Amino acid sequence: MKLYSLGLSPFAARVRISIYAKGLDVEIVPPPEGGMKSPEYLGLNPMGRVPVLITDEGHPIPESETIVEYLEDRFPSPSLRPASPEDKARARLIARVDEIYVGQPMITLFGQFDPAKRDAAVVDQALLKLDEGLSYVERFMGPGPYALGDKLTTADCQLTPNLFFVGVLGQTFGRGDLLEPHDRLAAYGRMMREEPVLGRVLGEMAEGLKAFRRG
Repeated sequence: MKLYSLGLSPFAARVRISIYAKGLDVEIVPPPEGGMKSPEYLGLNPMGRVPVLITDEGHPIPESETIVEYLEDRFPSPSLRPASPEDKARARLIARVDEIYVGQPMITLFGQFDPAKRDAAVVDQALLKLDEGLSYVERFMGPGPYALGDKLTTADCQLTPNLFFVGVLGQTFGRGDLLEPHDRLAAYGRMMREEPVLGRVLGEMAEGLKAFRRG
């Protein structure tokens, strides 16, 4: 199998967490020459985004959630799905709440990176929405240390990459650690940096951010 991935992409990072946690033999490469809008790549994913998984049979699968679910179905052991139906639902809920209520304010804030074009009122409102979204995520998390207990699950695949960017946004807008007001998420943020799989992917994202800033 082959995964088209970029180090900084939270969507590709989500899939890499799954791959590393399951110990899968997957070749991880950047998009082909010409990039994500090249005819070659658009033939694999007409949306022109990462990630795309190429299966052993040569079939392309785009979209991170779909890829993670495919890997769970194709390689059920070790499983990243919780054991009970209730916890399976909670894992999906955490991922969904994070995607909508944390991800959407972050998109707004990414549009405010340039200080010369920044609207302070937009930033303040988006940060309020982001803090609200973090409180929603925290409400549905388990006791830890992972998102739902003592085992890495698909919820962590979604949550960890987004929290990386929460940290970046706090620094960018001079607001410090945005997780600090949320005790459970603050503890999770410390854990994810030390956990082998999550820490590995966070390191890849940090390297991707350095490359992005170098231009």
